[in-house]
Amino acid sequence: MRPTAPPAPADRIAGIIDLLCRSAAAQIAGRRLAGPLIILICARLRRIAHRLTAIAARLQAGKLRRRTVIRRQPAARPTRPTRPRPLPQGRAWLMRLVPEAPAAASQLRYLLAEPEMADFIAAAPQVGRPLRSLCWMLGVRPPPGLKPRRNPPAEPEPPANPPGTPPPSRAARPLPPRLPPRDGFAPNRA
Repeated sequence: MRPTAPPAPADRIAGIIDLLCRSAAAQIAGRRLAGPLIILICARLRRIAHRLTAIAARLQAGKLRRRTVIRRQPAARPTRPTRPRPLPQGRAWLMRLVPEAPAAASQLRYLLAEPEMADFIAAAPQVGRPLRSLCWMLGVRPPPGLKPRRNPPAEPEPPANPPGTPPPSRAARPLPPRLPPRDGFAPNRA
């Protein structure tokens, strides 16, 4: 018998997700969860597993590109009607639905604390989003390497008056000019 290498972090996460899917599917026999909800849960978990294994495969093949951060001002998005979300959204929502989820959460916590996983996250920062999503579902606090990168805060505008000078009083501020009346309408001035 020859010794085998331990499974890669992405494969271990895929095993955790497989455990969650099997235990969610077992809930249909006990009639705890509806079939369509189980399908949605498993589909979401499988997407996370697929994404992680694809990123790991690209990393191993040397084809993973580093993301370049482009800092743009957020554009005003048109308001779209929100569609109802089919899955629960609160923190640790999977823990309430699947009885074996606490065991999976414990395994994920242990895996995230390992140095091999920290190396994987550092080498492929693209795993952050799917892993944060899985952590949210299981109520696991993500390690510091998984925290989302936020844009730095904008520099504050310089004050209108130099430091040490009191601000101008209300009476000293100029009033905006009044606009001429439109279409022969003059507002009542009392």
